[in-house]
Amino acid sequence: MVALFLGPAEGKAWDYLRHRFINQLALASLPKDFPTFVREAANAERIQFLGGEPDRWRNQRDRALRHLNNPDHYFDVEYLEQYRLKTEQLGHFRYEFVEQMAAARIKHKLPLPNENADRLKGHPGFLPWAINEHYLKLVSAFSYLKVFEEMGTPEEIANARANVVYRMGILSHFVGDAAQPLHTTKHFNGWTGDNPKSYTTSRRFHSWIDGGFFNAINGHDAKALLAKVRAAKLVATTESTKDASGRFQYIMKYILGQNALVEPLYQLDKDKHLSPDTPAKGKAFLETQLTKGGEVLGDLWFTAWKEAPPDKFLQSYLAKRKLNKQ
Repeated sequence: MVALFLGPAEGKAWDYLRHRFINQLALASLPKDFPTFVREAANAERIQFLGGEPDRWRNQRDRALRHLNNPDHYFDVEYLEQYRLKTEQLGHFRYEFVEQMAAARIKHKLPLPNENADRLKGHPGFLPWAINEHYLKLVSAFSYLKVFEEMGTPEEIANARANVVYRMGILSHFVGDAAQPLHTTKHFNGWTGDNPKSYTTSRRFHSWIDGGFFNAINGHDAKALLAKVRAAKLVATTESTKDASGRFQYIMKYILGQNALVEPLYQLDKDKHLSPDTPAKGKAFLETQLTKGGEVLGDLWFTAWKEAPPDKFLQSYLAKRKLNKQ
């Protein structure tokens, strides 16, 4: 039955089972005072199921949907070089970043990225922005849930809780994507360009890291990793809302940290540590990445809940509604 959820492997980060497991780790990291409805069996299962949802969108072959959705799954850091842009210079708002790239295309006479069906060839991607935006949607969901729980009807509370579950699940996919180093690099599916160290150029490398390797060695050590996952903690920030609310800088740092692991991952393959015959080092590396994804996700879920202020507009509306009923 798993194959129903996997779809084409090329260009995806982690298979469905690994996305589910990252969500299990994140759920296990949440403190006891986190809203208890999240841990109810049906909601916990839905969060895990939704870990694969954005990849299901990618299974549709419509070019407009692929053009919209695909760039949210990656941030190929090296492609910034053609724009002469550094990560610390990037606008924290998605469309400011688009404007920066457009200005750079004019200045440096770069072609539009229209050499493939999705019109995305050479595009760095939007993964940092996608994570921040989905995080803020979760903050919003917690904000109005807090008000509905105080002033709303049972039906409104149930709907608001369902929306929190949905937002937690969708956010989870992109945080999980970022934990797979091949979603931070132009070398996402075999080494491209100059290759002095003779790393693999196999077009199956990405799918091997996503889950093929784990499937070949009978999976990851779920019980051991769940037992060791640390407790979720608040994500500190020094960001100014003049740049972007949310946790953009934290997210960018997280992604750049995974980009630094791209070459070590290729070296593991070159040294045969990603082979079923000698898997120990490769397994440890990839299990660390799964754990990292789960812990970052748990931190963002926890911070969204703590950070979310009550929705004042909704408070005013519900107060007026109550007066009108009296």
